[in-house]
Amino acid sequence: MRKSKTWLWITLMVVVLGSFFWMRGVYGTARNFITTKPDPAPVTRLFPSPEETSYHMDLKIDPINLEIRGYSVITSRNTSGADLEELWLTTYPNALRDKTNTPAPASAYYSGFDPGWLMISGVMVNQSTASCHDLGISHRIDLPVPIAKGETVTIEMEWKARIPQVAYRYGSKDGVVLLGHFYPVLNVLDESGWHTSANTRFGDPFYTQSADYTVRLWVPEAYQVAASGEILSIEAMDNGWQNLSIKASKARDFALAVGYNCQVSSVTVDGVKVSGFFKGTYPAVENQVMDRAAAAVKYYSCTYGSYTRPQLVLVQAPMKGFQGMEYSGLIFLAEEVFAPEYDEQRRAFLVAHEVAHQWWYDMVGNNQLEEPWLDEGLANWSARQYLKTVEYRSPQSQSQLREINLQQGLTEMESKSNYLDTAYQGGENFWYQLEEELGEEKVLQVLRSYLAAYRFQTAKTEDLRQIISQQSRESLDSFFKRWFTTR
Repeated sequence: MRKSKTWLWITLMVVVLGSFFWMRGVYGTARNFITTKPDPAPVTRLFPSPEETSYHMDLKIDPINLEIRGYSVITSRNTSGADLEELWLTTYPNALRDKTNTPAPASAYYSGFDPGWLMISGVMVNQSTASCHDLGISHRIDLPVPIAKGETVTIEMEWKARIPQVAYRYGSKDGVVLLGHFYPVLNVLDESGWHTSANTRFGDPFYTQSADYTVRLWVPEAYQVAASGEILSIEAMDNGWQNLSIKASKARDFALAVGYNCQVSSVTVDGVKVSGFFKGTYPAVENQVMDRAAAAVKYYSCTYGSYTRPQLVLVQAPMKGFQGMEYSGLIFLAEEVFAPEYDEQRRAFLVAHEVAHQWWYDMVGNNQLEEPWLDEGLANWSARQYLKTVEYRSPQSQSQLREINLQQGLTEMESKSNYLDTAYQGGENFWYQLEEELGEEKVLQVLRSYLAAYRFQTAKTEDLRQIISQQSRESLDSFFKRWFTTR
């Protein structure tokens, strides 16, 4: 009995040891097995980080002499994953510096060409003087000492800007000053390098990260102010000027409108104050526009996710080249939109489109220069959904749907019509055809997930594609191949 037990133990040991050496021969040692696993996907090193970036600005705006004097402090942390030896800024007012390259249409210059520009007079980085090079729409800052990865960076600069006499998103006419993209903005750096802006005659050549803004603003007391952020206080001064304190959290940008003798009214929906900054010429149309904007805020909040700002301001803007222009918590609508003879269907769509940008531009950002279809096409589709669901207006005719190569950047498009056909119409068609593939409710689930995943961040086409695949749980390779081709 003892002998049989001994043989049984020997047999078991042979089996165990044989199995061990067989597995070692196949897989290698435990350490070798671990090291042969594939590396995880690389983490994108994005600078500046929305969670760690803030702008403080002191602004004195003179709407009579059309001048801005600014002092900016930009604070962030080097999240790029490498040491920084330079920084890049966008200085968009310089796009309007000369007649040959201005993006504003000729019809916008109501008194002949008038230049706009921005000049930076001094830069300090982490309390050391830095050299700043004027490259037109961009400025490059050469750092006296490299900024190590993970190190805090504080940029201080004095600057001066001239506001041109032009009916444009950066300009002035009839006592209204429009200030879109008017201050120095820190550019985005990722694994492909610095993303600098461009001067294009159509579209939005911008790529910005969300940041927190605190602004102290001085303007003449007779002027009203519409701002991206919440106006916390207004203090009258004894020299005829007023001082405003403004705050905007997680804003994609910061824009202003300063107007003389404007009519201001508001309506509140679900705790959001929707205000109109209008001329008062056509009060019935103005009230309709404001009510429609409030209804759109309510619809998008219920459909995609809550609007995150305490206010949304609509400005009747003397603006040519665009019928609407979106900013964080602020919308410019061209004066022509308020005329009673303006097409009512078009007006309804335009207001719904611009409000939709508060979700698909402000909350979920994208590189508008390289992938303009991401926000424009989705704002179009969302506007049609609002009109169909809330106002019971017929959606786009299915006969108009056609596939377009959406993998086109703004600078690759030959004309404004090509831009509209691709980013707006083509982008909208993408969502209609995705709706045919998945159904409306599944598409809405995709967009809720998209907003939840990238709120106050920036997304790329590939990020959206991954969310669509996750939600649909099926391969959509052939569908995407119809819309995206290699450049």
